[in-house]
Amino acid sequence: MEYDYIKEILENYGLKLKHYQSTESTMDTIKELIDYHNDCYFVISDCQIKGKGRRGNIWYSPKGNVYISFNLNMQKDMSNYFIYNIATSISISKMLDNICNVKSKIKWPNDIKINGKKISGIMTEVLKLDDKNHIIIGFGINVESSPKINEYPTTYTKEINPKSDIKNIISLFIKYFFNYYSKIQDYDYELILNEYKNKLLYLNENINLQIDDSIIVNAKFEDINLDGSMKINKNGSVQNVYSARILNDRN
Repeated sequence: MEYDYIKEILENYGLKLKHYQSTESTMDTIKELIDYHNDCYFVISDCQIKGKGRRGNIWYSPKGNVYISFNLNMQKDMSNYFIYNIATSISISKMLDNICNVKSKIKWPNDIKINGKKISGIMTEVLKLDDKNHIIIGFGINVESSPKINEYPTTYTKEINPKSDIKNIISLFIKYFFNYYSKIQDYDYELILNEYKNKLLYLNENINLQIDDSIIVNAKFEDINLDGSMKINKNGSVQNVYSARILNDRN
């Protein structure tokens, strides 16, 4: 598959396109590129041999789906790097709404769902190299197939819209993301955060959470903070949670 049109778009934003038929993982590949050249890249792979999900989980990565990692130089406050995850989540969600004519939802911290079924997952990392701080964003989108997972249902774009196309999916994502990226550069965080909240599952609802080996039952998901932590209230006791799994599995 040729990506000449996408290459031209990315060059306008200072990113170099790298397309591979296969990689172990796009996250590993882009780290190698940064290590050698200390530049900004947009890596597309037709499949991944050792695709990675959150917490080191293996991500099912056959040909026919979208596997992308890209990096940007962070000139701003590194403490707010989660805003890039937020911008990516909204961009994928809005792209899917357009492509599939649906109302997709974001499940904190890194999943996109359509009708209660996972269709996309996102990873973000910060890498410091020499005098540059890089935010690395990786994501996958199920297009032609989705894995069969016991813990939760999955779906793919062609199950909803058989005419959905990888090039259109990527082009539209880029359009949405760099619109939000310009707002990040202008410190317009609140606008982005509010859009995120409008698409966030379970906000202002009671949820069950798994934090390491502990389970919290019926805590209210009150808010999301700019650093990516969720604000929960359990019987009047408020705390910020940075890493957890929401056990509610609907929508």
